Amino acid sequence: MEKREFEILKTLSYAGSMDVLFTVTKGKTKFTDIMFETKLNPGILNRLLKALIASEVLEKDVDGYHLTKKGALIVSYTLDILALNGEKESHRDLKEILSTKIGQKARA
Repeated sequence: MEKREFEILKTLSYAGSMDVLFTVTKGKTKFTDIMFETKLNPGILNRLLKALIASEVLEKDVDGYHLTKKGALIVSYTLDILALNGEKESHRDLKEILSTKIGQKARA
C-alpha cells in the first residue's frame, strides 16, 4: 500500500470523519453548520477538516467545504457497504444526492 493510500485510510478512520462527509453531502458546508450537525469539538473538527482536505477528500472555497470526486466516491462506497446491513432511508437520500454530484463532476 502506498503512503498516500495509507494516509487516506488513516484519515477516514478518525472518529467523526464519516459524520463530517455525510454532513457535507447533505449540503451543510459551513464550519459552524458541520460542527453543530456532527457535535464535534471545534478543535477536533478543524484538524479533521484539514486532514480531509490534505487527503483530497474535501475541498474548501468561499462557499464552504465540498466533496471532491474522490470524496463523493468514498461516501458512495461507504453507503454501499452499510447497505449490506440493510439500507436506511437516510442512506438512500444521500445516494441520490451523490449520484447528482458525481454526474456533475464527471461532466465538468
